[in-house]
Amino acid sequence: MLGISGSQIEGDGYGGYNKIGFIAGGFVNTDLSEKLSTQFEIYYINKGSFDALHPDKRDYDSFKVNLNYIEIPISIRYKHYKLMLEAGLYLGKLVGTPKLSDENGEVFVNQYPFKSFDFGGFLGIYYHLNDHFILNLRSKNSLIPIRDFPSLDQGSFFNIFLNNGWYNVDLNFSIRYEFGE
Repeated sequence: MLGISGSQIEGDGYGGYNKIGFIAGGFVNTDLSEKLSTQFEIYYINKGSFDALHPDKRDYDSFKVNLNYIEIPISIRYKHYKLMLEAGLYLGKLVGTPKLSDENGEVFVNQYPFKSFDFGGFLGIYYHLNDHFILNLRSKNSLIPIRDFPSLDQGSFFNIFLNNGWYNVDLNFSIRYEFGE
């Protein structure tokens, strides 16, 4: 599987799926019945947050977080003709050093480090182009904070009810090649 990820961090004070990353990995699946199947995946994914300078709007702030994960999602899938709906959970292991920067350069995160694991849920939809090529659109959200830093988002679900950190949120599009039948 190969794909792209648009991500943001809930709680960092910025909005929009502006951090573009890539996804690469593999998967195996098995049918449970004619309509139901389960799938196990392992892949590399680049996530984070991004807000660019906008001097024309008198916005001289920028912000960027770059996070790299190895993720292992497990899903249950329901097939309806060429479409397949999925729901599942994932576990992610942070690899490398997180990079955070603003308009002044790199920011070091010693006091509130990023956690080494991410755990979350996802929903998605598949479209089978043919017997081997599949398009997948997936929305994912952390269920536990990736960083214990007070939320900077005003009015968000996590800020109103939890206010206990930052969460990964991403929207992924991938093209998959399936061997076999």
